[in-house]
Amino acid sequence: VYQANNGNIETNPFMRFIKFSSLIAFTGFVFYGCDPCNNLDCVSSNYYGQFRVIKKSDGTDLIFGANRIYEKHKIKFYSLKGTDTTFFDYTPTRFPNTGYDSILQVHFYPQVENAYMDLGNGDIDTLKISYKTFDTKCCGTITEITNFRLNNSIDIPGNQGTQEIKK
Repeated sequence: VYQANNGNIETNPFMRFIKFSSLIAFTGFVFYGCDPCNNLDCVSSNYYGQFRVIKKSDGTDLIFGANRIYEKHKIKFYSLKGTDTTFFDYTPTRFPNTGYDSILQVHFYPQVENAYMDLGNGDIDTLKISYKTFDTKCCGTITEITNFRLNNSIDIPGNQGTQEIKK
């Protein structure tokens, strides 16, 4: 609703309020609605390793199943730093769609260079862990395990799903 006043066109106070509110809303959309990081689901750091411990000769599972020789409740994953020992949590897991029915999923956090897998009965293996760390624009610093070096001789990919440790 406009009215002429000495040759000037002037809006009434309600129309000025609507225009001002629209300008504020549009400005907010431009500055905040175009944020490329807005509503982004960030990938988190990955400190997990997934292992199956199998018999080298025939591939039978050595922790789960009828032919097991290790007891899953006696297995320990840990690291040593001076006189301090850090134990890592692990979960026996089943992934039915992968064909694997028994997996040890280990959370190697805090980040360490060397970890040990104690299967019991004096059977202890060393895992040298390699990491990749990268900075992202929206999600901060991301760290993931890229490799395990078993007993300083066998490389096991750390970021490619479940890996087999052959005994």
